[in-house]
Amino acid sequence: MTDEATADTSEIPVLDRVTRWRPDRIEGTVIAIALVALITRIVGLDVRALHHDESLHATFSWYLVEGRGYAHDPLTHGPFQFHIMALSFLLFGDSDATARIPAALFGTALVLTPLLLRRTFGPVGTIAAATLLAVSPSLMYYSRFAREDSYVALFLTVASIAVWRYIHEGRLRWAVTLSAALAFAFSTKETAYIYVAMLLLYLNGATAHRLFWDAHEGQPVTRAQWLRGLFTIPFAWLVVAFWDPLARVRARFGWERLPREGGLLILVGTITLPLLAALVSVPAERLNGGPLTGDLEWRVRVVTVGVSMIAAAWVGTGWRPGWWAIAVGVFLVITVPLFTTFGTNPRGIWGLPWNSLDYWLEQHSVQRGEQPPFYYLMMLPAYEMMVLIPAAVAAAWLIARRRDAFAIFVGWWFLGSLVAFSYAGEKMPWLTVHLAIPLAILAAYGLGRAVPAAAKAARTRHGHPLAWAGTGLAAAAMLLLAAYTVDADIGLNHRHPDTAVEPLIYVQTTPQLPPLATKIRARMADRRATVVYVDNTDSLTWPWAWYLRDLNVRYADGDFFRQADLEPGAIYVLARGTLHDLAPSRKQAEPPVYYLHRWWFVEDGYRATTWASLGAGLRDGSLPRRWLEFARHRTSPDTLGALEGEVLFPLTNTAP
Repeated sequence: MTDEATADTSEIPVLDRVTRWRPDRIEGTVIAIALVALITRIVGLDVRALHHDESLHATFSWYLVEGRGYAHDPLTHGPFQFHIMALSFLLFGDSDATARIPAALFGTALVLTPLLLRRTFGPVGTIAAATLLAVSPSLMYYSRFAREDSYVALFLTVASIAVWRYIHEGRLRWAVTLSAALAFAFSTKETAYIYVAMLLLYLNGATAHRLFWDAHEGQPVTRAQWLRGLFTIPFAWLVVAFWDPLARVRARFGWERLPREGGLLILVGTITLPLLAALVSVPAERLNGGPLTGDLEWRVRVVTVGVSMIAAAWVGTGWRPGWWAIAVGVFLVITVPLFTTFGTNPRGIWGLPWNSLDYWLEQHSVQRGEQPPFYYLMMLPAYEMMVLIPAAVAAAWLIARRRDAFAIFVGWWFLGSLVAFSYAGEKMPWLTVHLAIPLAILAAYGLGRAVPAAAKAARTRHGHPLAWAGTGLAAAAMLLLAAYTVDADIGLNHRHPDTAVEPLIYVQTTPQLPPLATKIRARMADRRATVVYVDNTDSLTWPWAWYLRDLNVRYADGDFFRQADLEPGAIYVLARGTLHDLAPSRKQAEPPVYYLHRWWFVEDGYRATTWASLGAGLRDGSLPRRWLEFARHRTSPDTLGALEGEVLFPLTNTAP
């Protein structure tokens, strides 16, 4: 199956191009923007304490550095972030800042990606895309956060670029780039499953579209042919999967050449088919009348993964055997070492084809976060207006009117992600990152088309006065949106980085915890205490596990502290209320040091909103007024929810 057009390979070798490379004006501008982005992401990385999730990621990465190993657990997402954070600790030491350095570097690298689409964007669009990616509040905030979203955002953006470049160039390098990007994405976060579902639907539709027009090129299309073309859309993936066996059928429809979109459909589909094996657990559990366990679960797992791998290999080698083998080889070379922790945890390999998807399918019904369906429709206007408005204009102009192929691709990327994330059981603020990127790209693409046209009209003094007035208003609006965006960036990262006064911050460890950790360390260092007991009520363990990581620490539930006397020479870190205020054991300790452990943005207001009340708020103007009030003042710290804790220090030093 080699019907795809081959590309000319008689170009300058890659190594020669790299050694001879000198940045031109556009490249230099984008690099300068990236350097500014690096500064905004690196400076003050330790101004806030590690969040609950950050501390968990940092602690297990530190364990890996300390030689305790690492075993993949889908609860904490993919293994990549633990390996890259461990590398940061090896190079720079372990601290709050070094835990966040990898996210900052990946967030900066994202700003450079528009250079890979320079021909598509044009000069203005390339610079606009880099700028919008650099200043996006959600992208900047989570580029300063030790979570996996900064990494997977870069990988999925590169994957999208590789898809577009392969469709237009058909080169092996972009097929391999796509495979590598997906390998890193699946090794980072399960968001990759949502992205691949969106991508496969797009490629299926694009393949059907290309097959239809190739078959009717230069010919009038009858109504019956239109209907037949629509009917084939759901089956395009079957046509490309069985391209050679269906030769006679294809001849009847005039499908003579496999389009590049079809080649990508095969590549992405065969790479990910074994990773979707856990989907079989949904019908299997219904047939079984309950969860699969023991030998039955193991047999279903082995058979499903094995059959899917055989099917994928059969289809893939029927496309381009050499190319497919290289792409799959690259995928495995990346994923297998990461999931097995470079061979030290062989069973970890099951996280790739089964455990990850199986776990998160179960979490869909848990509904963690308890956010309403319109959650992202609220988050995007609150933080991403600078990309949301121009992207909406670009969609109306380039998609609805011009049927622009690239705008359709990016628009589908955004729409598919929005629908999927809005439907998913767990809606969290960090997922806004994955909506901001396609919006920024679509907005920049529109600006790249509109600004040069406006500049040309200005040079030739053409254009209606109303058009000039509209252009001026648009420019003024962009300046206002830029000012709002920069103010949001400053607020999130510098003005109140550790105070959860807005929903993007969500939950945050309070600034009272690190000084207490320093005091505990001092007591342990001068031997006035020998052990620390931490109450695990309400997940108080995190981030104490990180801040006390190299001390003698023990963890216990509330009953342990209520039933036992305080151990001489021990420090107790408790949730407020675990130990009664009049408990006799308190006499064995100094007066308690009370503190706020974590606080969070109170979401009761918007959670109670319904579609009806949302519409009513828009009609009577109360919703825009509340939005403007929030934009100006955010939420008062006095309204935050909080988990209180206390630390009991021993009265005297009884250590030997």
